[in-house]
Amino acid sequence: SGRPPRVRHSGLRDGERPDPWERVLTGEAAVVMGARSAVFAPLERLGLIVVDEEHDPAYKQDDGLRYNGRDLAVLRAQQAGCPVILGSATPSVVSYFHAQQKKYTLLTMKTRVEQQPLPEVAIIDLANTPRSRPDLFFSDALIAAVRNTLEQRQQSLLFVNRRGFASFMLCRDCGHILQCRHCQVSLTLHRSKQQLLCHYCGFTQHPKSVCTACGSTRLTGLGLGSERIEQEVQDLFPEARVARLDSDTAVNRKQYLHTLKAVRAGEVDILIGTQMIAKGLHFPRITLVGVLWADSGLGMPDYKAAERTYALLAQVTGRAGRGAVPGRVLVQTYQPHHYAIELARHHRYETFYHQELAARKPLGYPPFSRLVNIRFSGNDEQQVQKTAEAVADYLRGLSPQKGMAILGPSPAPLIKLKDKTRWQLLLKSVSHTALYACCEALLRAKGTLCPRTVTMQLDVDPENMM
Repeated sequence: SGRPPRVRHSGLRDGERPDPWERVLTGEAAVVMGARSAVFAPLERLGLIVVDEEHDPAYKQDDGLRYNGRDLAVLRAQQAGCPVILGSATPSVVSYFHAQQKKYTLLTMKTRVEQQPLPEVAIIDLANTPRSRPDLFFSDALIAAVRNTLEQRQQSLLFVNRRGFASFMLCRDCGHILQCRHCQVSLTLHRSKQQLLCHYCGFTQHPKSVCTACGSTRLTGLGLGSERIEQEVQDLFPEARVARLDSDTAVNRKQYLHTLKAVRAGEVDILIGTQMIAKGLHFPRITLVGVLWADSGLGMPDYKAAERTYALLAQVTGRAGRGAVPGRVLVQTYQPHHYAIELARHHRYETFYHQELAARKPLGYPPFSRLVNIRFSGNDEQQVQKTAEAVADYLRGLSPQKGMAILGPSPAPLIKLKDKTRWQLLLKSVSHTALYACCEALLRAKGTLCPRTVTMQLDVDPENMM
């Protein structure tokens, strides 16, 4: 049509937010691009919806109006009578299951663009590989690979799924780990800002603190983060031009784009970053990808932990070898034989999908069921627990529903955030009708079950179980 596309995203200023919508309403914009909220664009003659990287959990809004942009896109396309494309190199297990059940039409791209070969992936077992620099998070093989890439005047990408310098501060006298005073989580050391930071509530503390358990000043930062990897890279390769891309360095869109342009122009030799560099970026000069610690998400108390690890590894692997020179990937891990890591190495998504189904089916997790997470939070821990137990008893007292399971209540994995104690209760059923009936009954009884000092939230098809 010749009309320019309009982009809608959360970075717009308040005065800019109505502008894209007005252009759509007046018919000036025929194409709308944006994050999950773009699915609400008031297009009169909707002809196509494309959901890129449909597996990404960021499509789920976790507060306020809890909706999944991908699922809402499917619903809106159905109502508009138009096609919807769910695109991903690593489809979510649920979406691929729908395709196998013929609910969706499966379209497969069997080759990369311009017939480029998939990169060669090597696994480095950190538990059994001697290291000449045990003080660093780099194996000798990864150091040699980065050095060779520099000599060839090509670019390297180093991926670490945590930001900051050290993920926790340990007291060397009593073993206590410093925690946020408002959340029951460890404080992360950000050395460049000279602060300990809580990544959940934003609480900060000076790194030269004393142990809250014994009063010792002998505190040391342990664990890895993107800031620490940047320092180690500068130590190992002082001649290299290094850039770091995470939410600490990309504080605004302008700075983010500046770094990307520098990488694309060949002004950066080594790019270090978190999830924001793992997918969707096209840098033809990057021939080496190094994954510093592939295990970081496998220990999460979430049934999707293996799926997310596989997707992340497969996506970051895809950043290598997108130009004329074939790519190479080195994955450092303590669990080299875990099926998510082993199958990502060989680019075998279908095998991973079937193995993941086999693990979930006996437990009745999606796609074999639907879930509703009921979360309770408040200042009084005993009152929160009592409310969660009362709601569980109420739901169990309803007319039994076939295939319905009520799990819990139990403390949330992150039991305290922003001074609020958190408990949760999980509903699991093969019937979405039964789940909705339980939720509707609970909402009607909320006034008698839930005191005003306790907040109850219902999350249908939750993405975040923490």
